Amino acid sequence: MNALRLIAGNTAKKRIEEHGLTPELVRMVVGASGGPKWLVLLGLDKFLFGKWLAGSDHTIDLVGSSIGAWRMTSAAHPDAGPFIEKFISQYFEFRSEHAKTPEALTRSSYEFLDRLFEGGEAEKITANAKRNLNIVTVRSRGMRSDSSKFKEGAAILASAGANAVDRAHLAKFFDRVVFHSGEGVPCSSAWDDFRRKDVTLTPGILADVLLASGSIPFVADPIVNIKGAPEGVYRDGGVIDYHFDIPWKLDEGIVLYPHFYGHIIPGWFDKSHKKRRATGATWDQTLLLAPSDEFVQTLPGGKIPDRNNFTDMTDDDRLAYWTIVINESERLADEFAACLDNPDMLLARMEAAPQ
Repeated sequence: MNALRLIAGNTAKKRIEEHGLTPELVRMVVGASGGPKWLVLLGLDKFLFGKWLAGSDHTIDLVGSSIGAWRMTSAAHPDAGPFIEKFISQYFEFRSEHAKTPEALTRSSYEFLDRLFEGGEAEKITANAKRNLNIVTVRSRGMRSDSSKFKEGAAILASAGANAVDRAHLAKFFDRVVFHSGEGVPCSSAWDDFRRKDVTLTPGILADVLLASGSIPFVADPIVNIKGAPEGVYRDGGVIDYHFDIPWKLDEGIVLYPHFYGHIIPGWFDKSHKKRRATGATWDQTLLLAPSDEFVQTLPGGKIPDRNNFTDMTDDDRLAYWTIVINESERLADEFAACLDNPDMLLARMEAAPQ
């Protein structure tokens, strides 16, 4: 049984065949929304960012929404390995009582980030010239700081209905706002829809931006009026960019996508629309790494973690389950490392991306 799937778009496969899969070939890394699902990737993240890519001198664009933004923020640290360990240690301190209300979750999340970024860590992340961190949020159109929860709830329901008709209708309700630490947003023309606004990411707003990117409606409070960004109410970037259905266009190199699924869902409201799963150009320059279905079946309950763990399990049971998943996630890293050491096996293991 293979624990890891390697799914490659046409151009990505050609470039790997021509140049070999080296750190220098990786020009972008993408991180999806998905809450605790990311824990199945922790072993892979530690290998990729803490070891394999750690010594590369070229600039790598890191793009993420929601928990993917939190993961890419850790990856942007100049000493990513230890910072990821610090992040997961604090992540395990989170208890269900910290999320009893949206207000409690937001407050505890700010406290989490205050501890994570103490000692100038935010400055190290945003100043790292080798990593251009791009955190994706949405700005709710028509919402103000004093808008009622009823009004926002009605807008969310309306946007879900509009999205069911056509994903493009989401633009009536949300703007895409990207906060970047480098000179600009990568592959700008490939995702210039949804009235995208680009904002420079500074240390002073990093916590606000991260919380905004993961601010799920009805679960957490919105983040309002982020300094340097257009005034307004900011929410989870996964509303538009759940898994990033974007046809990235790099002049050279590939997009590396460590993902908890072997498919790409465009937006948060598209989860039940299987016909909208990305194909073709979205995959063309991407190498996606994901746990195999067979591997997932070996985990407790045959599932990867999700947000329901906070309500369906006690904290002790949840953390015990998560620990097993994290330990098993090392198998993904081991298999990828073995593929790097054996180019023939790497090419043989690659699956063709959906067309």
